[in-house]
Amino acid sequence: MTRNPRWLRSLVLGVVLGGAACGPEDATELALAQTESEATALPTAGGGIFITAAELTRARTRAAATAEPYAENARILKGRADGALTATPKPFRMTNISTITYHWCSPDTDGVDNSLADATSKFTDDGDRMRTLALQYAVSGDTKYAARAALFLKTWASQHTPVNMHDLHVDYAAAKLDGQTTDYCSNRPWNFALDGLFQAYGLINASDAYVLLKRNGYPLPAADDAAVREWLRKSAEAVNSSFQAWTRWADTHPSSSAFTRYRSDNHLSWGLAGLLAASVALQDSALAGYVLDGTSWTDRRNGAYANPSFIKDVINRAIESGTGTANEGRVYEEKILRDPPIGYSLFHLWAMSLVARNAEVNYARPGFWDYAGAGGGSIHKAYTRYAAFILGEHASPQASEGPPKDYRWLYEPGYAQWPEARLKSVIQVGTRNQYIVQSIGPVTLVVGEPL
Repeated sequence: MTRNPRWLRSLVLGVVLGGAACGPEDATELALAQTESEATALPTAGGGIFITAAELTRARTRAAATAEPYAENARILKGRADGALTATPKPFRMTNISTITYHWCSPDTDGVDNSLADATSKFTDDGDRMRTLALQYAVSGDTKYAARAALFLKTWASQHTPVNMHDLHVDYAAAKLDGQTTDYCSNRPWNFALDGLFQAYGLINASDAYVLLKRNGYPLPAADDAAVREWLRKSAEAVNSSFQAWTRWADTHPSSSAFTRYRSDNHLSWGLAGLLAASVALQDSALAGYVLDGTSWTDRRNGAYANPSFIKDVINRAIESGTGTANEGRVYEEKILRDPPIGYSLFHLWAMSLVARNAEVNYARPGFWDYAGAGGGSIHKAYTRYAAFILGEHASPQASEGPPKDYRWLYEPGYAQWPEARLKSVIQVGTRNQYIVQSIGPVTLVVGEPL
């Protein structure tokens, strides 16, 4: 299936410099005041899913100084957080999920929660607000941001309807679900089951918001904490239901021409990134093993399952090596000429990098950055390859795709891992003020190294 490159840029890349918000409501303000009164003192260190305690301490110092680009990053973070302070949580909610449609090919502007496009976009947007507020609290110590983040978490926990494929009676082996239609842009194609994985964006941010609050001195009251954890578990199971649309189909079709896609595609890495984030919030070591080692995790909707597409397997299959210098480090999406091939390859590398950083920060397992599969492919080789495309030294195999300079932010965590001149040069092709909605936020502030 080929996606429109406009979709990739607008929905997937998520690089923004600011944000507007909608107005407050009296009921939420009352809840906010109650939540803020329950806050505890901010400790000297804590961290989050993508930032260590030491990096958070560094970010606080950077945010209080005038040195650039950190001061501008801090300004952007605070500006977005201030906007979120006056935003009202708007959870995706359906009373009858059986009527949900796909609506992936054009804007869904009817104002009604009735499509997978609504479900993913609303979770992405409010997930970003939660994480932005929680990070601003962790950096500044101002509890009004924590209180609003907690309000978003509690509201979503009480009202959100995760889109779980089992509510549509998914049949993984047959690639069928209730009401299935045939055309990709129709009401409920099989890609509905696959693209439910992009609920992972919201799951990553909600999990990080929860962790940023708890690790930095703002625990929720016991009943709220239990409710949020149950919601994160349900959201993880919803993401997993789509993840298994890929893996369980491949389990039963090993001789299919599509098997390679179902074991190599970016959907897998994004599902893993979301599930690993949830494992940190839930302190679920079995879920972490499911992502990192391919061991079994019990999904309450689908039972125990050992994951065949854990991160090492995806790296091995998705990143090429040993087939000639011209292909060294090539990511699967470039190989099959996904539209656009370089943008999609970097999009996939982004998700793999989130898994690698999460494993390092939270599970003391740094080895995924340099893990090489049986064929020799590694995340490092992919970073090295795609530097040339961002720098304009190599042209995309698709003539209409220019240098993907918007992905220069991805080289911030890459350079922190491998302080190489080549990776540094990619960061320097533009400003260092990018804000990543689906995961890290102000990248340079939290993980950027001095250049």
